[in-house]
Amino acid sequence: MSPTFATQMAEADSRALIRKIQRAIGFLAPLTVELPTTLYNAGSLIDLKTAGFLPVGIVSPDGWNFSREIEKEDVDALGYASPVRSDVTRVPRSVSFTPLEKGRKHMLELTYGTDLSGVTQAANGEIVFDEPDVPINAEYRLLVLGDDGPATENWILGKGFGRVKLSGTAEEVWGREGTVSSQITLDVFTDDELGTPVRHFIAGTGAVKYKDVLGFTQAPVGP
Repeated sequence: MSPTFATQMAEADSRALIRKIQRAIGFLAPLTVELPTTLYNAGSLIDLKTAGFLPVGIVSPDGWNFSREIEKEDVDALGYASPVRSDVTRVPRSVSFTPLEKGRKHMLELTYGTDLSGVTQAANGEIVFDEPDVPINAEYRLLVLGDDGPATENWILGKGFGRVKLSGTAEEVWGREGTVSSQITLDVFTDDELGTPVRHFIAGTGAVKYKDVLGFTQAPVGP
């Protein structure tokens, strides 16, 4: 019996792969910290703090925005309405987010492009630092993890960036409404050691349960 449209649609579609990020965490790290090759160690999520990553903290409801533009060069030819050849020439990538927490040392260093390693906090709690005329804009590692679904069908999605650098900040408003915050935009670069700009992670019990739908070759099970 030939398959119907409905039966083929049921086999082709999978609602389990429609994901929303319910919770997310972001971490920065100096270039001396290695970007992980796996999110798990002995069956549990790796301890990113122990690995040397520093938390970005709470961000606005807009969450994390990953931009990937594709620029190309077309070759036109006489007698053809469509290009006869097209080549990708540039793929600028960026990450933007709005941190809501104010005062973390490493986040201030990122935002203002300065080194605060020599700044101390007074006994009365006061912290004083000068913003440089020209920002240093050091490069960092960035790791963002997203979580979705119940424990039995939990998905952990991740994006690891070997090198990011501050490219812009939005205005900071001190007013009656809203928190003191400013959107941050980071440019993404290809890391020389990794040889890639972005490392993607798909993990969790959901990835195990729906491994056949994902379609990847399965690694052999160890003894």
